[in-house]
Amino acid sequence: MATRRMTVGSAGESVAARFLERRGATVVRRNLRFGSDEIDLIARIRSTLVAVEVKTGIGADSRPWENFDAAKRGRTRRAARRLGIRRVDLITVEFTRDRVTVRWLPESA
Repeated sequence: MATRRMTVGSAGESVAARFLERRGATVVRRNLRFGSDEIDLIARIRSTLVAVEVKTGIGADSRPWENFDAAKRGRTRRAARRLGIRRVDLITVEFTRDRVTVRWLPESA
C-alpha cells in the first residue's frame, strides 16, 4: 500500500512533468534509481538532458524547496553524472486547498 508521502510525491511529479511538457520539454524518464540514489525526472530541454528533482508540499507554509538540501543535491548530482547529465534543476509543487503552485528553479552545473 502506498503511503501518503509516496502518493503526494507521485502527484507532484506528474504535475511537474506536465508543467515541463507545456513549456516544450520532453520527459524522457521518471523515477530512475541507482542504488539509493534517484532522479525524479529526466527531461530534454531544447537539446540538453536535465535531471529534475521534484519536491512537493501540502499547505501554504510547506516550503518544499527546503527539503532539497546539500546532501540530497549531492545524491541527485551523483546519479545524474552516471548518465552524463551535468544539469540538475529543482521543481517545487505546493498543493493548497484552492490552488497548485509550481516553481521551476533551473540550475546549470
